[in-house]
Amino acid sequence: MGVCAIVGAGDFYPERFEREKYDLIIAADGGFESLCGIGVIPDVLIGDFDSISEVPDGIEILRYKVEKDETDMHLSFFEGVKRGCDTFYIFGGVGGRIDHTFANYCLLNYAKEQGCRAYLIDKDYYSFAIKNESVSFSGRLGCGFSVFAFGGEARGVCIEGAKYTAHGAVLSPTFPLGVSNSFTKDEVKVSVK
Repeated sequence: MGVCAIVGAGDFYPERFEREKYDLIIAADGGFESLCGIGVIPDVLIGDFDSISEVPDGIEILRYKVEKDETDMHLSFFEGVKRGCDTFYIFGGVGGRIDHTFANYCLLNYAKEQGCRAYLIDKDYYSFAIKNESVSFSGRLGCGFSVFAFGGEARGVCIEGAKYTAHGAVLSPTFPLGVSNSFTKDEVKVSVK
C-alpha cells in the first residue's frame, strides 16, 4: 500500500519533509501555502479553503463546504485511504488552533482503528497510536518520549529500554503517568494488550 503526506495549515517544519518518501501528497487547505514555500506542488488540494489566500489553478482540487462534520485533515485522510494509502505522515497538524491539534490526535487514533499507521510530525517529535501491539523506536540516550492512554484505560502496558520501565501497567487517560520518560538504550520498546 502507499505512503501519503498530508500537510495542514499548522506549524510546518520543512526540514522534516522528505519529498521522495511519499507516493501521494495532499495539501489540506492552508497547507498548500506551506508546500509552495518549499517548491512542492501537491497531488491534490482538499478543503473548504477558509485558510488559504488564493485557490490555485492547474492542480486537482476537492472543495468542501465550510459547514461540515470533518476537518480538512480528516477529509484528506479519507481521500488518501481511497487512493490506496495505509501510512500517513501528517505535517502542519500541530500549533495554531489547539482544537485542531487535538482533532489531529483523534485522527491518529481513528487511523489506527482503520488499520492504518499515522504519524503526526512536529519540530522535535512525532506522535502515533498503537493498539494491541508492540513497537520499537530508536533515539539517542537521554532523548525524551511519553506514553499516554487515549480513549480509555490501556492495560498490559510494557516499556523497555527507558529510564522508567513498565511491565503490565495500566495507564488511564485521566492521569498522565507515562509523561516525560527517556531512553537509556538506543531503542525503546512499548507494547499494550
